[in-house]
Amino acid sequence: MTKAPNLLNDDGTASMATAIMMSHHGFRRDLGRFRRALERIAAGDTARADAVREEWKSFHATLHGHHEAEDNGLFPNLSRQEESVRATIEKLGNDHRRIDPLLERGDRAFAELPKADEALAVVRELSEVLDVHLAIEEAELFSFLRGAKEFPAPANDAMADMYAQGFSWAMDGIAPEVLAALDGMLPDSLRSRLPAAREAFEARRQRAWGELPAGAARTPIPDEVA
Repeated sequence: MTKAPNLLNDDGTASMATAIMMSHHGFRRDLGRFRRALERIAAGDTARADAVREEWKSFHATLHGHHEAEDNGLFPNLSRQEESVRATIEKLGNDHRRIDPLLERGDRAFAELPKADEALAVVRELSEVLDVHLAIEEAELFSFLRGAKEFPAPANDAMADMYAQGFSWAMDGIAPEVLAALDGMLPDSLRSRLPAAREAFEARRQRAWGELPAGAARTPIPDEVA
């Protein structure tokens, strides 16, 4: 198995690779949490079924938005700049089109909770697809992003709020030194919104998953599955 890349550069700085791999960490982390929560629901513990259903909606939107951003921005830009990765990018784009129907299946399955069998099947299949997909991105693309050490300023307040919510989700379970380095590359309009956004996310996390040990991941592999 290929060793997972570090979230930070060798010199301890954060980059756009850090930010994107933190999202990868979040997808892996949450698929594991969904699996464990659905197993509890299937066993009869339905207390969090409504919150888990709502969390799936957020997961679907986040993953779909992540893929749209790659298809419309990151991938075309890299393809123009680096001929060597064009075949990889074509495969990754095909993966995105394979994942969309899985997310739609998940919408139908999670709507049936507390019946959990189909939701579990979707989560397991999605985990298998994403494990390979994310590992390819990390191994073949992200070295080209290590030099990009500034996150672009959001165009308006609404976009800044959206990014703050996204970063708050991605920060869950990441090592403090990674978050400190990331803080240095974020624009003030985004950084100033993070405390409130992280507080709101913590409440959402508690509703869906309950009490969880604090993670301190330094790679895109969550401590919960490392």
